Amino acid sequence: MKRFYLLATLFTAALLSCSKDPIDDGNEQKPERDSVLVYSISMPKYVFGFTGQNRYSYCPSIVDNGDGTTHVYFCGTKSNIFVDNIYHIQELADGTRSAEKSVLQPSLDWDSRHNCDPSVIEGDFKMDGVSYKYAMFFLSNPMEYYYNEIGVAFSNDLAADSWVKYPYQVVKKTWNEEGDQFWSATNKSWGVGQPSAVSLDKKGKVLLTYTKGDASGTGLMWRELDMSDMDNLVVGPANFMVSNGWLQKDEKTQDYGTNADFALNLEEDRIIMVRPVHPHDSEYPSFIASKVEVLWMPFSRFMQGEGKWTVMYRIEGKDTGFPRNHNAGLKRDSFGHIENWETPTVYFTVSKTAPDVAPEYGKHAEWTYNIYKTDLKREYVYFNKK
Repeated sequence: MKRFYLLATLFTAALLSCSKDPIDDGNEQKPERDSVLVYSISMPKYVFGFTGQNRYSYCPSIVDNGDGTTHVYFCGTKSNIFVDNIYHIQELADGTRSAEKSVLQPSLDWDSRHNCDPSVIEGDFKMDGVSYKYAMFFLSNPMEYYYNEIGVAFSNDLAADSWVKYPYQVVKKTWNEEGDQFWSATNKSWGVGQPSAVSLDKKGKVLLTYTKGDASGTGLMWRELDMSDMDNLVVGPANFMVSNGWLQKDEKTQDYGTNADFALNLEEDRIIMVRPVHPHDSEYPSFIASKVEVLWMPFSRFMQGEGKWTVMYRIEGKDTGFPRNHNAGLKRDSFGHIENWETPTVYFTVSKTAPDVAPEYGKHAEWTYNIYKTDLKREYVYFNKK
């Protein structure tokens, strides 16, 4: 999702549980045992990158077809320029993939600079009398200003060459004045963006989560939308997301939320999240994370604004071989739901750091942004209780 340049500045990986689990060894006396639930990940696999072209690919959104194929949408650009388009590839069951193509580009006055941070879901949406099966949320910003806003586009084909944009922002910047908002003498507010959407009813009702950055602070928000008829779009009130359980890299300090992706398992009352861990490392590029972590909590508690996130795993350099691991997405079905919520597949972006890259022509860190994926694995490790 879009590089987050705000004031941005956790629990490593194993979820512990203690259970008494007698082992059937044929004896009448069965020893008590403790167990530890341990998470790990599979060897990360390369998905896509514009290698050697001075182009970036990052912030993937994944739709799993359930037949061994997936649609992957991501931010990309042309050579040596920083203008985000949304690209699409399809991973095929035989391990190959389709050619990449740009499917959404800046075109309106309020999104004239970037289209990025895709989040694609299925539903039943109508706009201008036309019914659509798929909605793509995206981040946008205007050429003459810094701030971001959230738009949506529609299609009836996940592999479409282009999507039809709703002509207005679905979530606007948080201040009413025209132009940028300054939160200090020289720093401008980021706006709203990095959307992640899930279907609540497999029709027109949507849970939309996103990052907010303005003079009041930075954090993750959520709101409900009814998009059944875009001529009568209903956008519910903004809610601050519960943050209990988010810890910084020291695993002690409360963290704040940005740039997250979500999936639902309604049958088991679960919401799953992947997010960056703060603070970012100081060497260039300091504007992206070195670690992302996967968490869950009961969805009913989430909607009540309470409860606590449980960390499953942190993906970092020791796992991937890259010093930056950022802009991640969860593999989900077309409604943004996930069946195997305890062992999700995570797509994420990697990057090199200084001295291999530098903020100068031809050497930008962005040119090393490539997309990888990995599977979370879980197992109980048993040991004798003394």
